Amino acid sequence: MSIVAILLATMLFSCENDMMAVVKLSSKDSIPDVTINNVHVKQSEKGKMTFELIAPKMITFQTRDAYTELPAGLRMIFFDSIMQPKSELTANYGISWDGRRVMEARGNVIVRNFEKKQQLNTESLIYDLNTKKVRTEEFVKITTPDRIITGRGMESDELFGNWVIRNVSGTIYVQEDK
Repeated sequence: MSIVAILLATMLFSCENDMMAVVKLSSKDSIPDVTINNVHVKQSEKGKMTFELIAPKMITFQTRDAYTELPAGLRMIFFDSIMQPKSELTANYGISWDGRRVMEARGNVIVRNFEKKQQLNTESLIYDLNTKKVRTEEFVKITTPDRIITGRGMESDELFGNWVIRNVSGTIYVQEDK
């Protein structure tokens, strides 16, 4: 009888972590409220388009700190005051916290400024809608028509028009007079 009691106790205690996983998975915080495939959203202010979001999948969680995930990647196009594409952001993953008004792009993040012909490459980028600033603490590479600048950490306006890189290194190409 004591062997049966020991086996039963062992089985109950060995399942404790699995039971906690089941409870966590079935909690309200882990079940999406909305899942949308093939997302195409256009945002406008005062009748002018400010950005366009394209993503294969969007998942929304209405928790205390509500958030939206873009687990299969995203493409955002930002428009200037005359509704011309000014810059574009692509990434492998995105998350947006509604209450904080903060978005984060992760994995092969690329930002292009079409007007200045500049490109930013990094692995993580945070966009604060409150300040309309973009920042990262990760390694960055900015390519312009005449130079490549690298560093760790960067801040920019939302259109990637004015940027500052911290801990800078890079290559500047100089044409020699003949």
